[in-house]
Amino acid sequence: MNFFGMLNLLAGVLELCVPSYALRLVRRFGAQQVGGFVVVAFASLALVHLVNPLKIGANQGVSLSLVYSAASALLLIGMGHTETLCRQRQQAQMEEERLRLKLDAEAREKAEGLVKIKQEMAQEIVRLQQQVELLGASERQYRLLFTHHPHPMWIFDLRTGRILAANLSAFNLYGFSQQEFGTLTAKDLVARECSESFLSDAARPCSLLESRGIWRHRRKDRSQVDVEIMAVDLKFGDCPARLVFAEDVGPRLRREADLSEATKMRILQRTAEGVAHHFGRILALVEKQSCLLLEGRENLAEAVHLQQILSETRRGDALIRQLLAVGGCEAIELQPLDLNALIKGLEAMLRRLVGERITLEFDLNQDLPPVLGDSRTLEHLIVNLVLNARDALSHGGAIVISTDVLWVENQQVPRLPEAQPGQFLRLSVRDNGCGMPAEVQEHLFEPFFTTRTDEKAMGLGLATVFGAVKQQGGWIDFNSRPRRGSDFNVFLPAALVKAQSQAAQALTISPPGRETILLVEADDRVRSLADHILRRDGFRVIEADGPSTALVLMESPANKVQVLLTDLNFQNGASGIDLADQLRQVHPDLQVVYATGTQVAEEHDTSLFTRDKLLLKPYTPDQLLQAIRSSLALRTPQLV
Repeated sequence: MNFFGMLNLLAGVLELCVPSYALRLVRRFGAQQVGGFVVVAFASLALVHLVNPLKIGANQGVSLSLVYSAASALLLIGMGHTETLCRQRQQAQMEEERLRLKLDAEAREKAEGLVKIKQEMAQEIVRLQQQVELLGASERQYRLLFTHHPHPMWIFDLRTGRILAANLSAFNLYGFSQQEFGTLTAKDLVARECSESFLSDAARPCSLLESRGIWRHRRKDRSQVDVEIMAVDLKFGDCPARLVFAEDVGPRLRREADLSEATKMRILQRTAEGVAHHFGRILALVEKQSCLLLEGRENLAEAVHLQQILSETRRGDALIRQLLAVGGCEAIELQPLDLNALIKGLEAMLRRLVGERITLEFDLNQDLPPVLGDSRTLEHLIVNLVLNARDALSHGGAIVISTDVLWVENQQVPRLPEAQPGQFLRLSVRDNGCGMPAEVQEHLFEPFFTTRTDEKAMGLGLATVFGAVKQQGGWIDFNSRPRRGSDFNVFLPAALVKAQSQAAQALTISPPGRETILLVEADDRVRSLADHILRRDGFRVIEADGPSTALVLMESPANKVQVLLTDLNFQNGASGIDLADQLRQVHPDLQVVYATGTQVAEEHDTSLFTRDKLLLKPYTPDQLLQAIRSSLALRTPQLV
């Protein structure tokens, strides 16, 4: 085979490779991508073949074979490049698809994440909105609790002391408005004498709620109030602050003081009653026996000694009565009295007591209703008040005693703790002396408190006045300033009936010797002495040591008893009033005289003694006989 044949063979082979390669490209990459190139390749071959019949000689045939071969080779090379390009494009597309899928997956994942985050954010927004609403409601509730809390509360800046907030109770306690409170500092609310202590206390931190003690604060009207402080440090906005709880403990302190005073008075009352019960009987026996020994005594020396015994016995009896008066448990007999007449009857004695350097003046209301009181207790009360005024006038001066009448209304009672609504008489004793300092006024009515230095001063004068006034249903107040004098005002209830005239009180005394007295006394010595006094005066006496014995003795038809002389209270718990009621069921006209050494007004209704007589122990023979005769005078006189 020659060169020409081999060249034709090569050209034929190359031409055959072109279609197969083209088909391979079409199958691999598709007609859409390589179709155009294949069409161009086949068109070129077709064009070459169209030229082939025109060849003339051998040399031209060789050239065409070379052209066929070169064209086929170029087509194959082009197809190879096309395949490479298509493969790269396909890889690029695959990579692009892969990246697109990856990006789509990531986008979907991120989108799902964003959706989830969006849902979570929506839920969080809802939750935050709910929390904001709850916080708003909680803030409103706490603000409401703070604003309307019954305890006064206020907040102040620890750096400047400026008050930042306060509640309504604080406004009411201190008397400031909300605008006025905003202009104050914490120091403005503290009493002047406590300012330094407050600054020191404010410097001490209190991270937990704790008590800071009792402080004295000032109101808007400059009055002072005792408050117990609870405090805790907190943040109010951006500034360090302190929340203060202020509780007004003034009423509690007053209740505690009143309870302490009541306890002290109960102890004093029990002590006084014990002294009166035990020593009173002893002194009564000594006094009565001394009176009996003194009667008809011709020996002057012996009479003087007996008189000294009587004098000291009566001093002891007076001291016992003072203690009973201090405790408010002295036996008294309340009756309508003319207070002006009582004062005028004491005028001569009072002038002697005050001396010539002191002027005693009277300003008596002539339209006074009768006062419901005990005459002896009122006399003692007036004398003690005048003596107290006299002690304040060491360099002379004036004492004014005045009387007046007033009505106490219901709305006035809360301001006067011991007062009651109704009509009251006011007895005033005023002096222009040295007055009393505050430390003396705090202890003025305490038993055994005195500013005098002499040994005779026992400090029972004003204490007995206080006890006596309280026992008679009244109260006492005073006003005193140093170098301005003192003014004591005693308020006593007015009687519901008009005072009886002296003539109406005159007694019709029955002739002795025809009356029978039932004497009921548990103490053998007192009963024996009373029996002796009554029999010596001509009375017939039936003795009994208790209510049960008295009831048995009264059952005898021969015992025509006109007067029952009995203890008001017996040690076994029996009552003389119950005994009198039982005896009067059989003897309606029976007259009764109650003997007692303890208080009557608080334990019994004083109206019980309008018909019966009250004999205060220890009594003298004259007092015993006077009580019996007065009781007999109330009966219808019988002619003999």
